[in-house]
Amino acid sequence: KKRQSELEYKSHPMSDKDESFKYFYCYGLGVMAVGNLKAVTELQSCFEAMLDSICISQKSRNNIIIDINNYFDFRIAEFFKKINSKETQYCFMADIYKLYRLSLWSQDYCKGILGNYLKVFRFSDAECSFFEKFNKAAQEKDVEAAVKCYREFQNEGYDISYKILVYFFPEFDMKEHYNNIQIQPGQTVILDKPVQIDGDITIERGGSLLINGADVTIKGSVKTAGGRVRLHEARIKVEECAEPYWMDFKEIAVANIQNSFIDCGKNCGFLKQEAGRLIITGSEIRNTAEERAINFNGLSFLIKNTAFYNNDSGAVALSGPAKMVMSHCSFNDASADYGGAVQSESIGSVKIENCSFNRCRAAYLGPAVYFKYQKFGQFVSRCECNRCVPPGTEIFNVYEDDFELEMR
Repeated sequence: KKRQSELEYKSHPMSDKDESFKYFYCYGLGVMAVGNLKAVTELQSCFEAMLDSICISQKSRNNIIIDINNYFDFRIAEFFKKINSKETQYCFMADIYKLYRLSLWSQDYCKGILGNYLKVFRFSDAECSFFEKFNKAAQEKDVEAAVKCYREFQNEGYDISYKILVYFFPEFDMKEHYNNIQIQPGQTVILDKPVQIDGDITIERGGSLLINGADVTIKGSVKTAGGRVRLHEARIKVEECAEPYWMDFKEIAVANIQNSFIDCGKNCGFLKQEAGRLIITGSEIRNTAEERAINFNGLSFLIKNTAFYNNDSGAVALSGPAKMVMSHCSFNDASADYGGAVQSESIGSVKIENCSFNRCRAAYLGPAVYFKYQKFGQFVSRCECNRCVPPGTEIFNVYEDDFELEMR
């Protein structure tokens, strides 16, 4: 319940930063919000809501007003050292403008603070103009004007993440459309806005794809032989896919998938990787079909805090020399002939711990986990099975001393 409560209000783009960063970030906001008696009466409520959304500790909250009154020169210098990247400065100014909108009696004071921040951050005329125009569009809830303002900002050679734009103006919406995307050697393509892709993404050797906080709807697949791929806070919906897997990686060093949601729409498996390392954390993979959700034949696979739902043909398959560590994962309604959730033909070590298998099915053996070979180095510990079929073979081909299983 505590975790659910945190997720409900954790909506600030900087909420995942460390406590020290969050303190100085909020200290800078506090200079405007509680640094003047008139400002306190008008801005404190909004300021408190910002503190909630950024998830700052109560101790740090209490120190803000004390340090503004007693250690201003020292703390403001530390603030400017911390807020030193364009991303953090842009997000900070979005919050400053949110506070500034509410000022009436304290408007002169707040305008002075706003102007000082722009000067110290050394914002160009184009950056200052963008924030002024985008703030006006946000106040008037004029999406068309906001999109035009953002396009002009891009034409000046600048950019700002979509996550910050939506935080600044919650009604802002701008979906981009692409056909096939070809990523050349040395080129990096970043998708951080809602996007519709009607075609394939091909990453050549030395190219990079980063899907960062974007909602991606795609009719096609992603392929690379020697490129780099990272998904971070991505939401993927596969509408059509002519390939067995949505992602197919060959000769790749490492693929990293964090805090992402993938829905394959029963069109395909999610990922096949034949080399390198694969790291998946905090993600959700749904509605795969025809092939396993993940088929891994690389060197090492680390997966934790990840959930699988409705995986026809199974969830995870290992083969070749692959080593795997899997922890705190859940498998729900996965089915296959052997190994409804996990099937391993690997000669490498496999460790599965603190996982749950719910309503997983195998036509023959191992509705939860199926090891093709009975050998040392295969461990299943602190796992539970709930209504897996057929009963009695939930974990197949593992030595009795190497597994702990709770039945429900």
